[in-house]
Amino acid sequence: MSSSAGLLDKDKALASQPSSAHESGRWIFVTWYPYCRRSDALGAKLRAPSYLIHYLRFKDPRVAPVKYVLQAVKTCWVLLKERPKGVLVASPPVVAPLVVWFGSLIFRYKYVVDAHSGTFQHTRWSWSLPLQKFLARRASATLVTNEHMAEQVRGWGARAHLVQDLALNLNPHGPAATRGEFHVVFICTFSVDEPVDAVVEAARMLPDVAFSFTGDPSYAAREFKMQLPPNVHLTGFIPDDDYLALLRGADAILVLTKEDHTMQRGGYEAMALEKPLITSRWPLLQQVFSKGTVHVNNSAQEIVGAVQRIRDNPTLYRQSMAVLRSERASISEAQIEGLRHLCMNSVSWERSR
Repeated sequence: MSSSAGLLDKDKALASQPSSAHESGRWIFVTWYPYCRRSDALGAKLRAPSYLIHYLRFKDPRVAPVKYVLQAVKTCWVLLKERPKGVLVASPPVVAPLVVWFGSLIFRYKYVVDAHSGTFQHTRWSWSLPLQKFLARRASATLVTNEHMAEQVRGWGARAHLVQDLALNLNPHGPAATRGEFHVVFICTFSVDEPVDAVVEAARMLPDVAFSFTGDPSYAAREFKMQLPPNVHLTGFIPDDDYLALLRGADAILVLTKEDHTMQRGGYEAMALEKPLITSRWPLLQQVFSKGTVHVNNSAQEIVGAVQRIRDNPTLYRQSMAVLRSERASISEAQIEGLRHLCMNSVSWERSR
C-alpha cells in the first residue's frame, strides 16, 4: 500500500465518519513507509486517516536524500489539506517527526511520535537519538511497544505511552492459499536482525515441510538464492490480500528477531488469524505471546523442533492462540483508550491556553 488513489479513497471514507473522542477536531497518522499495518490499525481505532507516504525504493540509503525531500513535500501537502488538530507520526525515519514538528510550529497542532523498535535498536539510527530526544520532549507523548523503551523515553524527560497490543481484524475465515501437507510461512523483510540463514537450514532439515519466505528477496545477500532447498518458496512482495491469504493457508507462522525488546508485527498477525506461532525466546515476546506459541533461540535445531511440536498437535496450538487473541484484545482496548484520551486531552489543553 502507498500514498496513492487507494489510500486517498480510504481517507475520504474515514473523513465521512464521526470524529471519535477527539471533540476538538480530527487527528491524522503520517508514516513514511510503503506499508504499515500498525499505523493503519491505530489510525482506524482513533478514526485518524492513515497516510502512508513513500517514494522510490524502501530501506535504500542511496536514495534517501531525494526520497526524503519528496516525502517532506507530500507531508506538507497533507498538513495543508487536512489542517489537523493533531498528528501521530511514525519513527524512524527521524525526518518524518522532524517535518511534523516544523509543521506544528506553523499550524499549531499537537503531535505524538510512534517510536518503532528501530528508533532505539538499529545502529543505522543511533546517530539520530539526540534528535529523537529533542522531538520527544516537544511531543504530547511518544508511543512505545515495551517498558524498556518507555524508560528510555522518560529518561529524556519526555512522556511515554505504551501501545503494545493491536487487536487486528484480519478475518481468519477469509480466502486461504495452501501449499503442501504442512506449510510454514516465515514473515521476514530480510533485515539484519532476522536469522534468515537459520530458517534456510531448518527448511533443509525438514524436506517434507513447505516453507514460504515473504518480503523482497533483493534485500538478501547476493548468494542467498543459490543456497535454497527445493521446499523453500520466495513469495516476493505481494499485495495485502494475497499476503493474508498466504497466512490463512499456513499451518504455522514463523517470526524471528536477533534483538531483544523488539515487538513482532507478524506475531500479532498470527494471533489475529489464530495461527500457531514460532518466535524468538526473548522476555518481551514470551510475555505477549504466551499461548499458542513455541519460543526458540533462533537456531536451526530449535526451529525444527518447534515445527515438529506444532505438527504433532496443531489443534492444541490453534485453540490456545484463539484464547490468547481474546485475552490480548481487552489489553489492546485499554491501551487504545488511553491513547484516545491522551490525544483528546492534549488538544483540549492547547485550546484552553
